[in-house]
Amino acid sequence: MPAPSEPAGIPDDRLTIQKRDDGAVVVRVRSSGGDEDRLPDAVFSFRCGDPQYAYWLARCESQ
Repeated sequence: MPAPSEPAGIPDDRLTIQKRDDGAVVVRVRSSGGDEDRLPDAVFSFRCGDPQYAYWLARCESQ
């Protein structure tokens, strides 16, 4: 199977993005699936200097 030319996006209804008082941006991706098959949510934090910090900060501020 060939790789897609563009990565699959995360649906906005599964994302929660928050900026903490210390400047870190916390991104939570809610899991999908039924109760029996559901994995824990994925939680990422980004700080100034992280390669993806500016992207997630802009997404947080545009909410």
